[in-house]
Amino acid sequence: MLLAKGADGDLSLVEDLKNEVQALKGRCDMLEKSVKDLQSICNTHQSTLETWRKYIVDLQNRLGVFDPSYRGEQFEVAP
Repeated sequence: MLLAKGADGDLSLVEDLKNEVQALKGRCDMLEKSVKDLQSICNTHQSTLETWRKYIVDLQNRLGVFDPSYRGEQFEVAP
């Protein structure tokens, strides 16, 4: 629908809508950045947990308290 240029109320509404769209785009950009930051933090934590898991398995293996079998099946311990 085309608005008549003479209708101040219509132009004001269009400007308000344009401003709202810009505000929503800005908010979406911030949220996308937050998601990327959270993904990075999650990857860091996952890497740290894997490092600790390997350390604990290696320590238990050296102490002789680690049993690499589960339900009768033997598993190899990855270094």
